[in-house]
Amino acid sequence: MVVPKERIYGDLEEARCPVCSEILLEPVTMPCGHSVCLHCFQRTVKLISLCCPLCRLRVSSWARRQSREKSLVNTDLWELVRLSHPERCRRRLEQRDREFEIIIYASRKRSMTVSQLQ
Repeated sequence: MVVPKERIYGDLEEARCPVCSEILLEPVTMPCGHSVCLHCFQRTVKLISLCCPLCRLRVSSWARRQSREKSLVNTDLWELVRLSHPERCRRRLEQRDREFEIIIYASRKRSMTVSQLQ
């Protein structure tokens, strides 16, 4: 889906995810036209309801097809958001990477503890 530059460019409110209220990070634009972060999409749509979290439109078939084609992320919108708000995107990506590292560390530590118990 192509998003006109004037809709996003420089307008931080338009570049926010309506689920987490953060800058749109790797946005997914559903058939209803609503966009959310990839992480929010995975958390709310794929894992919970297979519906748009805003209008409740069922997106299960669309989501499966986009996942198979590896085209969930709206690359046009993602590029506009990155160009419009590079510093916010950089900080959010760093935050996501730190959270991912913590999850991996906790997972490894839990695995070590389980193996010590056996």
